[in-house]
Amino acid sequence: MLCHKPYDTVYQFLLQEQIQNMPVTVAFSGGADSVCLLLCLLHWQKKFNLHISALHVQHHLRGAESLRDENFCKDFCQKYQVALQVVSVDVLAYQKQKKCSLETAARDCRYQVFEKYKQGLVATAHTASDNLETLIFRLARGTGLKGLCGIPPRREIYIRPLLQVSRKEIELFLQEKNINFITDSSNLQDDYSRNFIRHHIVPLFNRLTKNAEKSACMIADILRQEEDFLEISAKSVYLQVKQSDNCLKNLQALHPALQRRCIAFYLQENQIAASYQNIILIQKLLSHGGQAEIVRNQVLARVSQNLLFLQKINHNILEKNLQIGENQIFSGYLVHAELVSRKNSEKFERIYKKFANSALDYDIIEKNAVLHGRKSGLYLKLSDREHRISIKKWLQTLPVSKRTVMHYLSDNYHNLLWVQDLGVAEHAIVTEHTSTMLVLHVHESDTECT
Repeated sequence: MLCHKPYDTVYQFLLQEQIQNMPVTVAFSGGADSVCLLLCLLHWQKKFNLHISALHVQHHLRGAESLRDENFCKDFCQKYQVALQVVSVDVLAYQKQKKCSLETAARDCRYQVFEKYKQGLVATAHTASDNLETLIFRLARGTGLKGLCGIPPRREIYIRPLLQVSRKEIELFLQEKNINFITDSSNLQDDYSRNFIRHHIVPLFNRLTKNAEKSACMIADILRQEEDFLEISAKSVYLQVKQSDNCLKNLQALHPALQRRCIAFYLQENQIAASYQNIILIQKLLSHGGQAEIVRNQVLARVSQNLLFLQKINHNILEKNLQIGENQIFSGYLVHAELVSRKNSEKFERIYKKFANSALDYDIIEKNAVLHGRKSGLYLKLSDREHRISIKKWLQTLPVSKRTVMHYLSDNYHNLLWVQDLGVAEHAIVTEHTSTMLVLHVHESDTECT
């Protein structure tokens, strides 16, 4: 009985994905899988009105064998009247630059070529066998549900029409049609993880089941649907917990699976790696509060009063003696300090009325004022309040984004004189006896703190 499965599978794929009336570029190595893919697409090109071309990436990693591969691809495409592009890449230079494995470097270089030289969609010859090897590899290294979905049949410009066909079925198909292909000698060695899995692990799987590839495809199909459902659900929940000041509220009430996804969305939105370690670290904070470093020396994740927010780590000393003029202790903000004499009574009264909660009696400060950021154990006694105000509790009434960039002014004895947006200490307020008034004004600036 002849093997028609590759033809039938590619036909069903093109039909289901509605791929017609467009160019398709085949990633063509000359190996059995890519030869089979090219033949199947050529078989159906008239029915689906496809313009088929091929693209061969010359890696220059196997000397004469690499040249043999290139020549085979040229001859094959000439025989079947397929336009072929051959593009050379310097894999070793890329590996040195990126400090990655040779396998990763070769893959990255290939996909860069696909992106640059493609015409329409790019068809890659991934098979059911590749899918099984991918699942085993990811399972061994650790992964989540998305990783267990295996190789996607379609992702952006990339299509994998042979993903339901095994490598054995492809080789039988080519054998029956007496079609030649080449074999990459590096695939016969165990130097790469995937080769080791192919030669040693997959055969053990096949002892347990007649068709491990088919089982892997079934699992991946089911899990992709589960993943899609959870992703849609999580995005809906994320919109509910996301606050206007870039924090997340009440994550504790969510199922742990939704928590993880919402945290991942949040980290990705803030250009931070949504790694397993970062997500688990933040989940632990949700149960008891506190803070943890999630980008070394750069970003903290903090949980307080059912709010999750991110805070940049400021390595500058957040304390400077106040100078008349511009002062800066936070990047992006300036504090302008101005002295106004009572001798200019009109200006004195006008400014005091407008900036009463940021105007201090300069006579009592005696040039010994320190501008600083938040410290623990701060309290402020306002003239119109009977009791001292806890700065820690007061900050909890502010948007999360403002809490870490509030400004404070103290004297040399560490007594608070002024708190931005809150007011002036009772002993530092302007009175009828004040001769010189200090007015503070905080405004945004694009300057960096030095």
